[in-house]
Amino acid sequence: MAQEGEKRIINKIVQMADEEAGKIMADAQSDTDEIRKAAELKANSEAQDIIKHGTQEAKREKQRILADARLKAKRKMMSMQEHLMQESFGQATKYLRELVVKGEDAGYKYNTIITNFIREAAEIIGHQSLKLSFNRRDKDRFQPLLSQISQDISQSMGKKVTLSIDEKTTPTLGGVNVTSEDGSVGVDNTLESRMSRFNEQLKTEATRILF
Repeated sequence: MAQEGEKRIINKIVQMADEEAGKIMADAQSDTDEIRKAAELKANSEAQDIIKHGTQEAKREKQRILADARLKAKRKMMSMQEHLMQESFGQATKYLRELVVKGEDAGYKYNTIITNFIREAAEIIGHQSLKLSFNRRDKDRFQPLLSQISQDISQSMGKKVTLSIDEKTTPTLGGVNVTSEDGSVGVDNTLESRMSRFNEQLKTEATRILF
């Protein structure tokens, strides 16, 4: 369920970049077309001058100039793609930051996402007593919800799970660190770690939609 929610968020994030991407890519295409046209004019002009020294030499020089132009155009497109990817991930961070503050956006509920993170970690760790570490804002947000979250997770797992919140806060954008009570086993489900683990998936989705 957590992965399905993340997939929806990923789709939301990359779609947010789509409109800007279209404009930037159109500008990039226009620039690369100008590079090619200028190169062709230069190639034709220089070829006419060189033709006096032999047709074969003129053809070789023209091909060299055009190949150089194609390389420059390709490098420019790659640079624009890298810029767009950075823009997409920047918007991803901005969107998640706003979601954490507002608590809900376009059907995505932050409390539900965090509950799923805790449930997923509980299944991995396998202990009945778990300690949760949040940032300062989320520590205050989830303290009153702790009993209900414990009940929900206990019901879904078919066994009693007891949750407590660590007094120490975690310097993170959002999400939660979950550890066994003795600290021997843990799962880092902060938003930064989740983003890092799904980084390649985000790149694949952004590339598919933007390019």
